[in-house]
Amino acid sequence: MEIEKFIKEYSKSDFDKIKFDWNGKHGDDLKDPNMDFRMEVCEYLIKDFSIASDNLILDLYQELSKSSKETWGVYRSYHLFAQEILNRGRTKYLLNYLQGASQSFDTSLASGRIELTNDERKEILDFVDKQMTDSTDAENRKYFEFAQTRFAIR
Repeated sequence: MEIEKFIKEYSKSDFDKIKFDWNGKHGDDLKDPNMDFRMEVCEYLIKDFSIASDNLILDLYQELSKSSKETWGVYRSYHLFAQEILNRGRTKYLLNYLQGASQSFDTSLASGRIELTNDERKEILDFVDKQMTDSTDAENRKYFEFAQTRFAIR
């Protein structure tokens, strides 16, 4: 399938083509039959994110995050997906961003290579403060605590 066509027509029914399909092993025994195609899609997208839906960007970010956890490394342009998620929906997709960023040490570092203005950081922090007040979900609170540190205004 042509990459650009796949990107432009992506729907949830295409998810199986890009998902992290891990065989449960590590090192040389690790197998993920979708890795090559997922990387082709990512490499194409980093040149022009505008052709992709929010769903594709979010799905790729999450699958790259899962892969990172098990491959003990991170896609070299992972930070561009993190940036794109925040650009498209600063607080709308914040939890998605935080979940991916929290998958591993590598995703935590790579997702931090983003550029935000102090006003954008304040917008996120105000949202996080409200969520911390309103949320009783312990896992989400953990993500929001991470956000308080990640987006602190310098």
